[in-house]
Amino acid sequence: MDTHPDEHADTHVRELPGQGPNREKVDRLDDTPGGTLGPMSATHPSTPAETPAPTPDAVAGSSRIDLTKLLVSGKGHRLGHTPSATVGAVRTTRSVTSTPPGPVPLADGLVVDGILARLHRAGGVEEFTTQVRSARGCRRPVRLAGRVTAIGPTGLPELRFDTSSLPDGVLLKACGSRRETVCPPCASLYRGDAFALVASGLRGGKGVPESIGDHPAVLLTLTAPSFGPVHRRRPDGTCHPTGTRCRHGRALVCGLRHAGLDRAVGQALCPDCYDYEGAVLFNAGVSELWRRTTIYALRALGSLLGLSSRQACRLLRLSYVKVAEFQKRGSVHLHALVRADLRHDEHGPAPADIDPTVLASALRIAAVKVSTPVPGSTTGARHVWGTQLDTTIVADAENGRARAAAYLAKYATKGTDEFGVLDHRLPAGICRDDRLPEHLQSLVATAWDLGGTEGLAEVGLQRWSHTCGFRGHFLTKSRRWSTTFGELRAERQRWRLARRPDDQQAGLEESVVTAEWTFEGSGYLTVGDVCLARTVEDQLRLGRFVAREGSRLADGNDVGS
Repeated sequence: MDTHPDEHADTHVRELPGQGPNREKVDRLDDTPGGTLGPMSATHPSTPAETPAPTPDAVAGSSRIDLTKLLVSGKGHRLGHTPSATVGAVRTTRSVTSTPPGPVPLADGLVVDGILARLHRAGGVEEFTTQVRSARGCRRPVRLAGRVTAIGPTGLPELRFDTSSLPDGVLLKACGSRRETVCPPCASLYRGDAFALVASGLRGGKGVPESIGDHPAVLLTLTAPSFGPVHRRRPDGTCHPTGTRCRHGRALVCGLRHAGLDRAVGQALCPDCYDYEGAVLFNAGVSELWRRTTIYALRALGSLLGLSSRQACRLLRLSYVKVAEFQKRGSVHLHALVRADLRHDEHGPAPADIDPTVLASALRIAAVKVSTPVPGSTTGARHVWGTQLDTTIVADAENGRARAAAYLAKYATKGTDEFGVLDHRLPAGICRDDRLPEHLQSLVATAWDLGGTEGLAEVGLQRWSHTCGFRGHFLTKSRRWSTTFGELRAERQRWRLARRPDDQQAGLEESVVTAEWTFEGSGYLTVGDVCLARTVEDQLRLGRFVAREGSRLADGNDVGS
C-alpha cells in the first residue's frame, strides 16, 4: 500500500469483504503469510486428474537430489547466490522449476566443481543436505563448531554431541532474519509467527480465549504528511497531469502513467524543493506520535461514551499490534489493528456499549488532533499525521479477522528498500549502490548529516541513517494483545523435542549439561553448496505450499495460516 498524501483517500469507515457493498477490499487483504510463492487468490482451481499433486512427504520429505540433472540443467547458475562473503553473488530467479538443459556457463562450472568437491568430502551430499534441511533451507546459516557434554549415570561427563562428525565439522544454524531480502526461508517462518501472533489477538488461540473475537476491532492506516510533490500513481493511473512551476524553475508536472515497478515512483519532482530534513525527522518521531495517538484515542473513546478521561483510563484499554511500512518516497506509515478491552480483564468479555463504529470514530478523532514536537526544533514546529486516513472495521465474516492478520503479517518481513541495500547499518552514511534511487540516497545522507548537528546528537540519527531516521521496530504490540514471539518459538521447540526418539529424550533430562560453541562464520563455503542448499529450499517451499493448499481445500478455508 504505497500512496501519497496528494491523493485523497477515503476517511470513512469501510467494512471487510462480506459485510456490505465495499467488496473491493478483498484484494487488499487477501495475502497469506508463511509462503513465498505469492499471495493466495480467493479461488483455487483443482488439480487436473491426469496430473496428481505430489504429497508433502513426497516433496519435502525426500532428501535425495538428482545430481545428473542438476549439473546439466543450468540450475547452478540460477541458484548460485549467497549472502556469505565466502562466495561471490550470482543473480537468481524465484522459479521453482529448473531451466532447460543446455551448455554449462562459466558460473555453472564453479557450481559443478563445488558439487563434486562436496561429493568427495566426508558425509557427501546426503549428510550436507540433511543439515540444510534441518536449518529450513536458510541462505546464510551460522556455522558453529563445538560439542555438548552431560553428567551421565556414573557421575562422569559423557559426550552427547560433537560437530566433528558433521560435514565440514560444523553445525548449520538458521540465521533467523525477519527480512525477506536477506533470507526468504527464515523470513517465511517469521511471517508465519507474526500471523499467529496477530490472529490470536483477533480470534483466539495460543493461550487467548476464542471470546476475544467478540471484541470490537478496527484496522487503522496512518500516513506521513507531504514533504514535496513526488512521482505517483493515482487511481486513474496518472501522475501529475497539471501543476505549477517551482521557485527553482522546474515544472511540477508529469504526464506519464507509471507502471507498478517504475523506479520513478516516489522520486521527487524537484529534489531542491523536497523537505528531506522534515521527512527524516518525521520518521524519527513516528514512534512518539503513535504513543500519543493511543492516549488521545482512549480519551476520545471515553468522550463518545460519556465518560471522563480518568474514567475511560480506569475502565477501558486499547490493545493493538502495528507494523511500519516504508513508502516509495522513504516515509513511514503505519498499519495497526486496535481492539477495545476492559482494563484488568483484557481477554474476558467484550466491553458493553462499544461497537466497531464508535471505536473507528475515536481513532479518527485522535489521528486528526494528535501532534508531537519536532526533535531539535527551536521554533515550536510539530509533527502530525498526513491527510490520508483509513479505518476498516474488522469482523469475522468471510474470515475477515484472519485476512486482516495476514495483511499485517506480510509487512513484517519488509525493509527500507526492495533490494535489501539498506538492511544493515552504514558506517559513514554513504551508500553508493546503483539499485538505490537517488531520492533514498538523499534521505540517508540527510539523516547522517542531521545526526552530527548540535541538538540532534541524542536522537541517534546517524545510527539509524539506513532506515532514513526511523528508530522503531517494524512490528510492535501492546503487552496484552496476545502471545509473544518467544512463547511461539518455545512452543515450536517443545513440539519438536516431543517427537524425538526415546533414547534422545532421556539425554535431555540430564541435570548438568555443558555446551561449548565457536563461531566459524556464516553462509556456505562454495557455490556448489549454495546450489544444493537452494535446491533443498525449493523442495521445502513446494512441500509447504502443497500441504497448505491441501489443508485449505480439505477445510474449505480461504485463508492459509
